[in-house]
Amino acid sequence: MKPHRSRGVTLLEMLIGLAILAVLASLALPSMHDRLARERLGNAAESLAADLADARFEAARRGAPLHVELTLGAEWCWGIAAAPGCACGAPQSCQLKAVRAQDHPGVRLVSGRGAMLDAHGMPSGLLAATFDSAQHESLRVELLALGRARVCALHGPSARYAPC
Repeated sequence: MKPHRSRGVTLLEMLIGLAILAVLASLALPSMHDRLARERLGNAAESLAADLADARFEAARRGAPLHVELTLGAEWCWGIAAAPGCACGAPQSCQLKAVRAQDHPGVRLVSGRGAMLDAHGMPSGLLAATFDSAQHESLRVELLALGRARVCALHGPSARYAPC
């Protein structure tokens, strides 16, 4: 008669497996947090660059100038507006689009200048906006002379963006 062999996992084996899993998770958590912060920073910068491209197209389509307004501080925002001085902090009829700080948690807009896009979608005034994260990484969005937006890295490791 053969001895009966158990096919299950003992409680001790399961606890050892869970302990190993907990150690591995605690080692991976800081790098996951940094990766998430880096992704949020990149998303904010790329979102502004995409909005600038859309605004350029919309100004040319309308045949009328559009204005890019930036507000700095804890409740930062940017907006695309049909009229100059149309602040992005609260919804207004002159706004075509507004993006606020709560749309990009953990990201700060630390410096920036607005610009106007003429009726052909060409900028008059150089727009530049700098975003940073709590991990001391910074990205800059620049509206170049011909109206194209570019994202570049100011501080921190970035494989996705060229240095400024």
